[in-house]
Amino acid sequence: MNHPLRFLFFFITACSASPVLAQRPSQPNIVHVLVDDLGWQDVACYYRDQHDEEPFYETPHLDRIAERGIRFTQAYSPAMTCAPSRAAYLTGQWTPHNGVYHVNMGCQVPRLRRDSNTMIDPYYVGRLMPGKPVIGQAMKQAGYATAHVGKWHVDGASGYPAPIQVGFDFSFDSDKHYNDPEIYDADDPKQTNFSGLFAQPKNRLKDAFNDPRFPLLDDERPYDSMTDLSQRWIQKVARGKKPFFLNLCPNLVHGPVMTRDRKRLAHYCQKLGIAFPTDQGSISDPDKPGQHNPYYASSVDSVDWIIGQIVHTLETTDDPRWIDHKLIDNTYVFISSDNGGAQKLRNWKNATGETEFEKVTDNAPLREGKAWSYEGGCRIPFLVMGPDIKAGSVNTKTPINLIDLFPTFLAIAGSGRDELDLDGCNLLPVITGQQETPRLADGKPRDTLYFHYPVLNAAFSTIRRGPWKLMKNTGGSLNAAPGIQLFRLYHDDGSKKDLSETANVAPQNPEIAKQMLADLNHWLDNYNGNVPYKNAAFRSGTLAGQKGVPRVIATKSKGTALSIEVESEKSKIVEAFLLYTINPGKTEEWFQTTAEINQNRIHAQAPPGMTHGVICLIDENNFLITSESIPSMQQLRLGQPVSEVLKDGFAYQPGLAAMIEHTRQAISQARLRALSTQQLETLLLTAQQTIKQPVDRNSYFEQIRRLRKAIRSLEIPAAQHRALSWFPKDDE
Repeated sequence: MNHPLRFLFFFITACSASPVLAQRPSQPNIVHVLVDDLGWQDVACYYRDQHDEEPFYETPHLDRIAERGIRFTQAYSPAMTCAPSRAAYLTGQWTPHNGVYHVNMGCQVPRLRRDSNTMIDPYYVGRLMPGKPVIGQAMKQAGYATAHVGKWHVDGASGYPAPIQVGFDFSFDSDKHYNDPEIYDADDPKQTNFSGLFAQPKNRLKDAFNDPRFPLLDDERPYDSMTDLSQRWIQKVARGKKPFFLNLCPNLVHGPVMTRDRKRLAHYCQKLGIAFPTDQGSISDPDKPGQHNPYYASSVDSVDWIIGQIVHTLETTDDPRWIDHKLIDNTYVFISSDNGGAQKLRNWKNATGETEFEKVTDNAPLREGKAWSYEGGCRIPFLVMGPDIKAGSVNTKTPINLIDLFPTFLAIAGSGRDELDLDGCNLLPVITGQQETPRLADGKPRDTLYFHYPVLNAAFSTIRRGPWKLMKNTGGSLNAAPGIQLFRLYHDDGSKKDLSETANVAPQNPEIAKQMLADLNHWLDNYNGNVPYKNAAFRSGTLAGQKGVPRVIATKSKGTALSIEVESEKSKIVEAFLLYTINPGKTEEWFQTTAEINQNRIHAQAPPGMTHGVICLIDENNFLITSESIPSMQQLRLGQPVSEVLKDGFAYQPGLAAMIEHTRQAISQARLRALSTQQLETLLLTAQQTIKQPVDRNSYFEQIRRLRKAIRSLEIPAAQHRALSWFPKDDE
């Protein structure tokens, strides 16, 4: 028998539940597509705006997003190459704040690229570091289902961390396999083709169009694994009740330039009025102005198709959190690029075996392209479509940066950023037209952007404020540019003045240049932004200050203590640090810790588990001195382990001694918490016996590994030591 109060309860519940389902959920979904190397005007709507003519590249899906949302014309990447830009986006931090400066030599001992170079790249890291905020983890904590598909490039030589280790629910591990068998078939060669349409053929003509991993779909486009996995994940997560965040990173349109789409390649050849190629070699004159590479055009075309497929999935999939609506109705779609477009590359050998330069894209009127701090290397397309955005909006006045996406996504999620050390601004009020100027976490308007790219002949530190842009040459004699360049990009009314950066107006505006340089130097000092070091072993001439470079005259180690002695009558040592590795071999990475200067003696302590160390010194003239000679990349190729050629390297014994000391601390801490210490005590005894024996690489390394694993298995402070946290999965 139905009780009348029970019936009333069900009636009230049903009535109150209905409005909740009928209203837009408060946490919209977020899709971010970070394209690789897509230039500022590679998107058709940008090209039309700049040149007032129809573009060569066709991007109807991107144009449609611009028509339905907002387009920014002053958007910037945080850096001029892939890895530092991606690390800055993922951490929401400027490059010197997160420490990633370039795509190679991260977490390595600084060394010459060529024996004849006068300068050496500074030390920097090459991956996401422990303790840094990561957008995947933050969005997960905000209640989102998270996914990363595609290029990562912030995991260093070791492959750590993979996306699933920093908060992405669905992604791949260090073996490049995705972690959900419901939507990823490890036995399907199409899905396990990790790079998707970017997978490189041996020959970009003979092998590109007959690969079974790329069957033609109903629309005659070749299958793409990244697109397929993203669509499968969206459709699966849509069955749940959580909002979702998808970070999709195609490898396109990076070089070597090629395409898997024969039909679109033929289409662009026809547009150019040229025959379909019969030789895979260079097809575009590298010095001819304009966009005229049909391979690159087809690659851009494929990216546009990928984005169109993702948007179509959002448009056709029901939203379980909002009745009678599709996912697109409550999803923000962001489109960006990790840096400016590449303009010239050596891509493919021709029929005679030669590799010639080939035109890739054209960033004009912007100066230069990828890897340069001029506008062509860092100004990017940036489109947003989503709730409360006025269709067809164009923001021509607001400089923004990819580091702004982290706080923006948190704002969309309704989550605070108080406990996160972020440098970017929440762009949501700007995107929705409520504000024109982004605001920092303290509410102050941001009027300045900074860039730091300290890599040899392209080494610049840059400040952009209002209509002005100042570039400081930090590359020394390897960078042919003037020491200071000041450009006026815009007039006072916001109209374009010198986007091509042709006129260095520093001499005419000394006070502006002086103030901007002071502010830039203050920013660099605040984040300890390293700049290239001078080569103390330069032999082709004499560099200023080179005769005074001190020479290392003694190297010692005792227990955990490391020390070197330098000539006392030479130039003053102003900075010292220890670089050390705990994973020697092909994937070794080197990490920085402190060293103490005491007149002409420098002291450091071996971190627990260190297998090799190099003490680095910087003298008052910015020359780099190392505790022993380090071979150049001409002598020892990039990727070959430095640890294997060190004559001393403070190898193994100091690091094992430090691990033994650390184990004693761990035992004391474990006892205070009433935890079992039997395993640690047994391993400690074995390690103490081992260290009395002559250094043997295998036995010493095994003792270090066992102690590290045992300590990390306990919930004690010793388990959180930085030197034990670089590769937390390695010892499991």
